[in-house]
Amino acid sequence: MGMRLRVFLTAEEERTLRELRRATTVPQRVKDRADVVRMNARGDYVETIAAYFKWHVETVRKTLKRWQTAGLGGLWEAPGRGQSRTWQETDMAYLEQVLRTDERTYTAAQLAEKLYEDRQIRLSPGHLREVLEKKGVIWKRTRQSHRRRQDPAQRGTKQADLDMLEMAAAAGDIDLFYLDEFGCCQWSSVSYSYYFRGEQQRQEQTRKRGRRLSILGLWQPFVTFIYGLVFGSMKSANYIAMMDGQAEAAQQAGRPRVIVQDNGSIHKSKVTQQKWRAWEALGLYLFFLPAYCSEMNPIEGGMATSQAR
Repeated sequence: MGMRLRVFLTAEEERTLRELRRATTVPQRVKDRADVVRMNARGDYVETIAAYFKWHVETVRKTLKRWQTAGLGGLWEAPGRGQSRTWQETDMAYLEQVLRTDERTYTAAQLAEKLYEDRQIRLSPGHLREVLEKKGVIWKRTRQSHRRRQDPAQRGTKQADLDMLEMAAAAGDIDLFYLDEFGCCQWSSVSYSYYFRGEQQRQEQTRKRGRRLSILGLWQPFVTFIYGLVFGSMKSANYIAMMDGQAEAAQQAGRPRVIVQDNGSIHKSKVTQQKWRAWEALGLYLFFLPAYCSEMNPIEGGMATSQAR
């Protein structure tokens, strides 16, 4: 084994490299080289650094030697030169297909590893992140999904009905509210992945554990948000109490009030169904979404954000 390669940095050099890492106009590969120098200066071995960046050991050695001979300027490519691109558009198209078809989440490091294992293309996670972001693939929150269980015909019919209700609400003919429940506990599924800008990765729902704080919320866009909290699960009595209040509000307003909601058990329990006629007499109506179509309820996004916080 040859002599260990080690660089030493002054306080000024360390500060310069750290600031370089945060610069927004510097190429990612230059930032990676700056990190290589800093890691080596703090005592990391060349092999350790190579494994971290998924680089060849000789690439790390060349980076350190360029720093020793040229200093800060050695982190940039010489004019008219540059590393030849090791990937093609077909490689990125492959990763896009993986993101759309694999029922799992991916970090930049995991995508870089998959690209190397499946197509023998070696890119650092930082460089791959830069390429993906230019293509609209970003790090973002995922959501759980039941889409495979949906009935397309029923969904289409209900969506048309919901569109009519929203038009009536916009005209001031009705008050339209969206209802949802969610719970907070000490455990949650993996919730972030690289995915396409404007779209959301979906995962099949998994079982949750831990003590639960349940929240029942009613949202009237741009007007109000009403909610109730209980420890444990929401019961029919909690739901009925909130709907009783909405029925009284509808009677006082003199305008029909429609509550959009899913088919939760407390929404359709026997004791709840016994209240439907009385609520309708006061001007309160319930609109049930089709099964497994919770994304049709616009309150879902806001409640998910609150749950994450």
